[in-house]
Amino acid sequence: MSLSESALAEARDALVARVDQTLSETGSAFPYIREGDAWQTTPHGNWCGGHWIGLLWFARDAIEGSQADRFERAAYEHTDVMRSYMPRNSMFCGMNFAYAGFGGYDRTGDRGLFVLGMEGADAMVSLYHNRARQIPIGELEIRGPEQFRGPESEHGPSGNRIGAVDNVYTALPVLWRSFEETHDLRFFETAVSHADRHLDWYVRDDGSTWHHAVFDAEDGSLDRQYNELAAGDDTCWARGQGWNVAGLARAYEATGASRYLDALERTVAYYRRRSPDNGVTYWDFEVPADDETPRDSSAAALISYGLCRLPGEGATAALHRYGRSVLEALLSDYLVTDSDATHYGAIEHGCFNKPGEYATDAELIWSNYYVARTIEHLLEQ
Repeated sequence: MSLSESALAEARDALVARVDQTLSETGSAFPYIREGDAWQTTPHGNWCGGHWIGLLWFARDAIEGSQADRFERAAYEHTDVMRSYMPRNSMFCGMNFAYAGFGGYDRTGDRGLFVLGMEGADAMVSLYHNRARQIPIGELEIRGPEQFRGPESEHGPSGNRIGAVDNVYTALPVLWRSFEETHDLRFFETAVSHADRHLDWYVRDDGSTWHHAVFDAEDGSLDRQYNELAAGDDTCWARGQGWNVAGLARAYEATGASRYLDALERTVAYYRRRSPDNGVTYWDFEVPADDETPRDSSAAALISYGLCRLPGEGATAALHRYGRSVLEALLSDYLVTDSDATHYGAIEHGCFNKPGEYATDAELIWSNYYVARTIEHLLEQ
């Protein structure tokens, strides 16, 4: 399919139908992953509740009447639950409060939701480690297998001295937005400092990325780097590359700094070299792939989301075009478009955690979110 306005609108409608069906199935719970016929849910959203809240707002704005009211009520109700649960000393607080707070405010003008977004930014400033120049992953326990790297792995050190490739996207956008709203340099300087350290600690010379960096809790010096959700320390986790691309795209948008654009181009070039022609990559870039190797549509969703939000002209024109081509593949091959299908509107074939053999071929709530928001953005242009 081509990315015509009508094709984007049809995909949007399918995703709205999926939100509708999912809300009917899950009620007050938060959808998380789906393998088979039923969603696995969490009571509070775990690390990604903001994605579901964002989808509810997306659906509300796509339709009119009583259904729109239903989605709005659900968005507010889930926001209240997630706000009460979310640990402030977690990198995921920034992302979730950005989506539920600023995302809801942008659609409603509700200043209470604006305050929630600002609360997420304050939490990221408080979590920031000055000597490491990192916002660490913090203390939220991600729902998944007992050992993320599988049964033979060992638990890592405390989350208070581990950074992650994810953080350039999960923790920083709420800071960029808060600076744009307030011009308070605390937010800008924290985001820039973390993003610059990200270039040092996570982006390799060949354009691949590390998953984690462990630093000394006292002086902030780098202890070691390792990969938790990749096949090994000499490979590269696909979704981590997606988080990196989305985060660097936002950093370049916020600052115009050439160092972020250079790193973005280098990491996208690695993604393209190591991905199948349609841009929907396998879960790890370096493992030998065959027909049984899981792809991760959520990594591709992050790539398209990050790149499609860049200008389609000038220095970022080629990146924008590539983002559109990846989105086209997702809509052609991974979005369920048969309106009679049980899971009409789902983005399928996401791989959450291959080392832990957890949800390796699944519908993932964050995949649906990033595809929906990318479509919405393109339709608004």
